[in-house]
Amino acid sequence: METKEVRVVIMPGHEFVLQSDAPDIDGLVSTIVQLKGQFDPNCITIECEHEGFDKASFKDVVIGATNDFLEAIRLDKAAYEAALATLPDSSKRTN
Repeated sequence: METKEVRVVIMPGHEFVLQSDAPDIDGLVSTIVQLKGQFDPNCITIECEHEGFDKASFKDVVIGATNDFLEAIRLDKAAYEAALATLPDSSKRTN
């Protein structure tokens, strides 16, 4: 099987290349986490030279997964902040 590259352009100057035979999803997630708050997930673009690759469907999956992942991070942060708010003042100062 020939290796194909799928280039996920998160924002200008920030892209991640996935190999079709061994996609590094962890690397893509790490890149998204590093850039969270700096880009609009709906503006992600997909580049692939392989004629049979459905870029539009893949883009929908990446955008949906990115939005879900970023929302989970927001919810975790909100839960953390709510828990922190219940601690006595002296405990808050240790952060």
